[in-house]
Formats: sequence, C-alpha cells, structure tokens
Amino acid sequence: MQTKPILSSEIARRLLDAALDAAQAAGYTMSVAVVDDGGYPLALQRMERAGKLTAKVAMEKARTAALMRGPSGALQSRVKDDPALLRLTDYLPMAGGFPVMHEGECAGALGISGGTAEQDTEIATAALAILEG
Repeated sequence: MQTKPILSSEIARRLLDAALDAAQAAGYTMSVAVVDDGGYPLALQRMERAGKLTAKVAMEKARTAALMRGPSGALQSRVKDDPALLRLTDYLPMAGGFPVMHEGECAGALGISGGTAEQDTEIATAALAILEG
C-alpha cells in the first residue's frame, strides 16, 4: 500500500498565518486560501478591506495549483496560445497559486489574491518558506 503526504490543520494554519503576516508587513490587503491535494478548502481568510472577490479567487488559485501539481500562473501562457483550454477546464490561469510539495508529492496548495501577480507571488513565497525551515 502506498502512502502520501497530507497537510495537517496545523500546517494549513501556519501557512495561512505566515501569508497574512507577510501581507500585513508589506502593507497589502489580501485573501489567503489553503487547500488539500484535491483542491478542497482547509483554511481561508480575507483581510479587512480586501476585495470581496479576492477570497474566491484565492481559493480557485489554490485549487488550480493543487490539481495541476504546479503554479496556477503556468497556465497563463498556455491559455494565450490555446484559449480553448478555458472551455475544457475550470482552472484559474492566474499567478498566485502554488502547490505544497513534500518529497515530490503534492500535499495541497496555497492561493493568494488581492495584489498584482508579483505581490501575490511574493506573499506566497514568504509563506511557503516556513516549510523549509
């Protein structure tokens, strides 16, 4: 029988808190989502004054990253070259979703929304760094 890594509720909360702390320190108002490897929610928070739609977008970015086992932004160039991909999937091709990998396996994903693509990526990178140390 095979085993696979999963995100515990403790790790999901640590990722959420790290992202919120990084966003606050940078002066951003964002939403943060953490999902399991099937794209189902483990944690979600919208900061005060973050746009209402950012919560849904963060969740969809995280879901896309979990199901693709790669960054949600990787789809942007593929959709540009082949727009029909959007009709075939319900993935969100925007930067800000990143898988949480452990020993080559996807355990879940993190999604950030509310800033530019670069800001969302900055906050996700800062949050994911807590898993390296």
